Amino acid sequence: MCVISGGNNDINRMQEIEEKSLIYQGLQHYFVVNFAQRAGALREFVNVVLNTDDDITKFEYTKKVNSAEGPVLVGVRPGQARNLNQLLKRLAEFDPNYINLQENQMLYRMLV
Repeated sequence: MCVISGGNNDINRMQEIEEKSLIYQGLQHYFVVNFAQRAGALREFVNVVLNTDDDITKFEYTKKVNSAEGPVLVGVRPGQARNLNQLLKRLAEFDPNYINLQENQMLYRMLV
């Protein structure tokens, strides 16, 4: 017999536990995407890349640069895990040089 109570989990870690569960289920993804540094760039990303039931969970410029584009850390929660392949296809069209942080654990640990 084994009793699992979760009593040894710190309540402050619940968000981290939930996030890891969503990642495991394919329902949370993180990317570094180059965004045009102009008004409307985020709206374009939402309209062109995301499905209507996808959510942005994180949006953070990783470095302020004085250029036309800048890298952004983007967290996306797809409405359904099966939507991922189409999302990745549209993301590659939006930014062919994007980085999928699930494929680069060192960058994931540094940025997320």
